[in-house]
Amino acid sequence: MKIKIDQISYYTPSRSVNNLEVESQINQKDDLIPYGTLNRVFGIENRHFADKEEMASDLAVKAAMPIVNKNGADSIDYLIFASACSDLIEPATCNIVQYKLGLKCPAVDIKNACNSFVSAITHASSLIECGIYKNILIVNGEKLSDAIQFNPGNTENLKKHFAAYSLGDAGVAMLLTASNATEKSSIEYQSSYTNGNHWNLCTIKGGGSMFPNDASKNYFEGHTSELHQVIGKEGSIFFHNSMKQSRWQMEDINAVFTHQVSMSTFNLISEITEIPTTKIHKIFPNFGNTAAASIPLSMAIALEQGKLKRGDKIAIIGLAAGINLSLQLLIF
Repeated sequence: MKIKIDQISYYTPSRSVNNLEVESQINQKDDLIPYGTLNRVFGIENRHFADKEEMASDLAVKAAMPIVNKNGADSIDYLIFASACSDLIEPATCNIVQYKLGLKCPAVDIKNACNSFVSAITHASSLIECGIYKNILIVNGEKLSDAIQFNPGNTENLKKHFAAYSLGDAGVAMLLTASNATEKSSIEYQSSYTNGNHWNLCTIKGGGSMFPNDASKNYFEGHTSELHQVIGKEGSIFFHNSMKQSRWQMEDINAVFTHQVSMSTFNLISEITEIPTTKIHKIFPNFGNTAAASIPLSMAIALEQGKLKRGDKIAIIGLAAGINLSLQLLIF
């Protein structure tokens, strides 16, 4: 049985935030960061921030509603909430999303940092292939603005939290189903790799059993240069081994969709894969790092702009803290 991505929809909050606003917030007490730094370092221009009362589940619901309205709530057999963010520790956010969407199907959370959504694709496609479910809705809501430390206080804390200043909020939804006999669309290959030795390179340490009551640990911290080096070294081996297993040729790939941390991400992916940067779809300057939303968001925008079409051979390359890497090859 062949599995396909049937539909994609997305939601971005209406509030667009430029670098000047972010840098002004950082400098509200002391001049800690020269203006223009965020664009120079990350290549970011804008990002979207949700309203204070909006939750991760709201972003997911607003993204998913077009798919639910088009297909009907009764057509959804299984719901997956796949995000780095969540509304609560208990219960799973999928329950809240199910309630807000008016669904009655079983639901589950899948959490794997910035690879949460692509991990959910692997999970969902396996369930459909086994014949357990027919139509699986994967939803994502990333309210990362809550994890940004806008008052670092000193240069040392600024460096520790600096990677967070590229974060943005978004929601995405995707419907997976079986391809019919006349369709070419299918997920052709999937593989993943984890090396937990590097778990501490990017973290939000609060909210779990490690730091259950320390509010200072609720902000994103990242050692991005070290993470870049690790992914460059281990990612190259993983990618080329996976390509050999898949029997796909890199020159046959029409488009690449990957997690977007900064504009330098695209050069790193090109170095790892030997695929030209012109084939990698880029939305980072206008949306920033939207964690697990970044890959499906870039796919949805490419589809909307006519840059992704049925029959295209695409590579989805997942990069996540942990570290976790993934490769999915499909005919869209």
